[in-house]
Amino acid sequence: MFNFTTIQKWIIYSSLIGFTLIGAIGGIVYAFHYLTPAIVLLSIAGIGLIAVMIMWFIIEAINKRKNY
Repeated sequence: MFNFTTIQKWIIYSSLIGFTLIGAIGGIVYAFHYLTPAIVLLSIAGIGLIAVMIMWFIIEAINKRKNY
């Protein structure tokens, strides 16, 4: 994370916070026994966090090539 630009850090941090909030809302919805919306929200959060990890590795590879 040390070789990321400020804009890249903001994108990754905001994505992580956003998907974490979606997952938290999904957990709360699950606690109230609304299973279908909970499954949808938790699936979106899980897929989104995997996408953020992939985006992290891609940005890191690009920055290594540019020697940031």
